Amino acid sequence: MNEVPPKKQPDFQGLPNITFRQLEVFRVVCREESYANAALELRSTRANIKRVCDDFENAVGRPLFEEGPERGVRPTPFAVGLLGQISPLSRSLRRLGETVKTLHGEGRILRFAAAGEFFRGGLFTDFLGRLQISDSFRPCFLRIETKRSRTALLNAECDVYFGVGIGASDRMDLVNLGPIPWQIQAGKEFNGALPTTPVDLPEGKWWLSEGGEPESSAALLEAFHACGAKGGRILTGSSDESRSADHIVFFHNSTARHDGNGNWPCYQFSAVLRKHHPYSELLPRLKGAAIS
Repeated sequence: MNEVPPKKQPDFQGLPNITFRQLEVFRVVCREESYANAALELRSTRANIKRVCDDFENAVGRPLFEEGPERGVRPTPFAVGLLGQISPLSRSLRRLGETVKTLHGEGRILRFAAAGEFFRGGLFTDFLGRLQISDSFRPCFLRIETKRSRTALLNAECDVYFGVGIGASDRMDLVNLGPIPWQIQAGKEFNGALPTTPVDLPEGKWWLSEGGEPESSAALLEAFHACGAKGGRILTGSSDESRSADHIVFFHNSTARHDGNGNWPCYQFSAVLRKHHPYSELLPRLKGAAIS
């Protein structure tokens, strides 16, 4: 009697090691054509999304994305074809995403970030009181110092950064939320009296505290000069020892309440977010809550 040869088992060793997470990330990056936007939607970071895509690319053995303008990406022809092959699973992922959004109900998580000084109240809390987001977003708060603000935004570590002295950028939308009041410290020789306009400042005997980016401090000093002030220097940590106790110093005070601009040029309290943010309603709401 002839024996029936055993049925050959499929060899799975040569199949690529592909995960559900890689397919999910691949689908969203193809749609958004941006690692950063995909990171915002998937609650991750740009670096992590890029790593997942690189691992997926290694698994399938073909290039999936090409670099586009302004750090964007374009799917390769192979990626477009692959996306079509996994379309049934993509539809399932989309339905799953919509279900999760429905379950959240109260809205999406919105990550606000600011330097530590802003969490003590004043301008920041006043602005949040005016900002209408409870119907669409659930806010959380991160402490990120100003020098890391642009990196944090581009890497999708936060959605909106609040700070002082932040300049405009081609890749950022900036909303000025109003001037930051001054706390003016008069030197001993002034006996507590203060000049009332920039023209009255004693030449060579006044300082502006550094705020945010160096370019913003330099621009503010020029604004004082345009209003008639003479001399003046930017007060940094390294220059503190060179100032006299008799000098006038302007300290920006982010914990104070907004009470108008007075006669002095001021730093601006600003909100910054990446251009083309996936939450299209976010920018108009920030502008609507700014002090006109």
